[in-house]
Amino acid sequence: MVTCIKCRSAIEDDSIYCRFCGKKQVSTSGEKRRKPHGPNGSGTVYKRGNSWYAYVRVIRGGQVIARRAKGGFPTKAAALEYLPQLKNSPDAAKAYTIDQMFTRVQATQKWLKISPDKRSHYLTAYKKLASIHQRDVASLKYFELQNLIDGIDGAFYPKRDAKTVLQKIYDLAAIQELIPMEKPAIIKMLELPSKPLTTQDARTPDEMTAFWNDWRKAPTPIAGYALVMAYTGMRTGELFALDLQKIDLPRRVAVGGIKTAAGIDRQIPIADCIAPVFEYLLPLARYGLVAYDENEYYTQWAQLIQRTGVRPLGSYCQRHTCATRLQELVPAVSRPVINSILGHSNGKIDDTYTHIALETKLAAVNRLPVY
Repeated sequence: MVTCIKCRSAIEDDSIYCRFCGKKQVSTSGEKRRKPHGPNGSGTVYKRGNSWYAYVRVIRGGQVIARRAKGGFPTKAAALEYLPQLKNSPDAAKAYTIDQMFTRVQATQKWLKISPDKRSHYLTAYKKLASIHQRDVASLKYFELQNLIDGIDGAFYPKRDAKTVLQKIYDLAAIQELIPMEKPAIIKMLELPSKPLTTQDARTPDEMTAFWNDWRKAPTPIAGYALVMAYTGMRTGELFALDLQKIDLPRRVAVGGIKTAAGIDRQIPIADCIAPVFEYLLPLARYGLVAYDENEYYTQWAQLIQRTGVRPLGSYCQRHTCATRLQELVPAVSRPVINSILGHSNGKIDDTYTHIALETKLAAVNRLPVY
């Protein structure tokens, strides 16, 4: 095993690219890369910005069980002088298990400030990680952890709590220099299923009437975005990312989307009732479909909330409104059609949601009530 020249993760000797960060390790011309470590695993030093860093790997049984780095040295000589102390640190010579690190987490002030009810949820989630309790915190790989999260019973919330517990463990291990500072990033990369929608997050008919009335009284871009999201299911971020060249109003379709594989570059149906809204918004668009930068967008959203007197929910709830109103149309509108409109995946490789005809999706959104 060798160490990635960028993220310092342990990778196979013949790797051309790091399987964690994607950094190319060797030249395609056959030039050998320079090993970052000194002789006999004594460690190395490197410069970042104006400071020098000392770096060592702790190897046991042929495996890297810990990596330690310390920066802030003014000279190369000072960093070299610190290498033996870094290598011989009591923590550096010892592997720490997930269970030992979780015990440390529970002694922190951050943990003690969590409500008893939330701590109870996290303890339940920790029990579901039993298969790795005795594993060295430095030895676990991304794919092991992702498979573990995927195998937890339940949908979004149990998996989210387990991921949060892992994040607390890895953050503390990095702070205490038991693992490289970049190691907690693999927890952030763990994927969770979609968060379930709730009816509480959807606008009521009265609230949608208030938005429509605001639009009809004097059209404004922010009222237009509220209506667009409520009838297309787009996220706020998707409004900002939308390619105007991929909006085809005569065909009543836009191609765009973010997040999941099923959501990216999906056909987004444009209901007949909001085609005039798109016609109003297109000449004003500067950031995707949006006329404002992000700060101004949320300022305008707050003013829309105040002006219409609706609940002060974020603009994300407009997507939930679309989903809720579509779900109320079941069985006239099937769930696969709803998932195709929203860009949800069915979790299978042969995802059939992307093959649903545009005409079918248009028929669905044209069933949505206009207030």
